[in-house]
Amino acid sequence: MRAAIALPLLAGLAACADADSRIATYQPAQGSNEVLRGPIQAAPGHELVVGDLVMPAGSEIPRHYHHGDEFLYVIGGSAVVSRPGAPDLTLLPGQGLRIPPGTVHWGRAGPNGVRAVASWVAADGQPLRVPVPE
Repeated sequence: MRAAIALPLLAGLAACADADSRIATYQPAQGSNEVLRGPIQAAPGHELVVGDLVMPAGSEIPRHYHHGDEFLYVIGGSAVVSRPGAPDLTLLPGQGLRIPPGTVHWGRAGPNGVRAVASWVAADGQPLRVPVPE
């Protein structure tokens, strides 16, 4: 009896998996779009800032650093992250990176552009990004 129920159920699930089951997603403007900002209760004097990063092919982010941690997670395209004294790091969809506070870094979108989620731990009273001349 269980097999009689399980086989049609499995066939139905397989059919659903074969169908185009993409989830429609929000498409923000190009650039770094802030989507969330709020205090971190466990870290008084700090807030979390979340951005939806959309960059066309080859566009660049200039040298800079942050007073808090940055986390970057690529969901489409690719990005190259550069840091002084370290090899360039190419991030592909599904890959992420933590950049420690004070680490000078810069980057560029890959040949097909990049879509990524970026988050920063920002210290109250400090700028989110500090430019660093080349």
